[in-house]
Amino acid sequence: MLLRKQTLAEVVSDRIKTYISEEKCLPGDRLPSEKEMINMLGVSRTIVREALKTLQSQGIIEIKQGSGIFVKEIKLLSLFKKISPLLKLDKVRFKELIDTRIILELGAIDLAIKNYDVDQIKQMAIWNEAILEKAKKGEKPKSEDLHFHSALFNSTGNETFIQLSSFISEYFNMNHLEEIVNLDGYIVSYKEHQLIIDSIMSKDVEKAKQAMKNHLHHLYDLLDEWEEEN
Repeated sequence: MLLRKQTLAEVVSDRIKTYISEEKCLPGDRLPSEKEMINMLGVSRTIVREALKTLQSQGIIEIKQGSGIFVKEIKLLSLFKKISPLLKLDKVRFKELIDTRIILELGAIDLAIKNYDVDQIKQMAIWNEAILEKAKKGEKPKSEDLHFHSALFNSTGNETFIQLSSFISEYFNMNHLEEIVNLDGYIVSYKEHQLIIDSIMSKDVEKAKQAMKNHLHHLYDLLDEWEEEN
């Protein structure tokens, strides 16, 4: 398994998920306010907000302006936490996960075009621009890339599909396969993402799917590099 030190925002995100699990929170339950989390966790407002954005993109919480922070859905997350220690990471398992992820992302394109929520599609564009800006600064925009793909799933409007996709995404995130990607790779991803966005906006299903296939095929190359390093 590829290992790296977690960022502080990732640590906070995990602690919030642990809180939800230990408190046996149900969908709709209100969580502590942003200010309360800052005091509870002893971190800055910026870190808490970054963690909350990640949890929201994963479909775990919902932030309602003026109302508070609420648990959105935890069933698949709880299942993942129970079985993830049992999943043995090897090339066969990872290839199966890549295959599954591609199927889900292609399916998301179908649903996104059928649902055609322009505001959600624009969120994809916002996160894609964030990828480019961070890469220009010489920083790896891994979090922004995750948000881009989460925005695609959110644009489907299908809660079950969103939660299923978050299950696969969490496993990828846990094993850090894409840590191998360099800054040039993220610039290429930005361009590929833009073609996907433009194709969805124009409702060109086939063009969007082909662009997504081309974009995700690099995961197989990353898997070969990962195997060589391990």
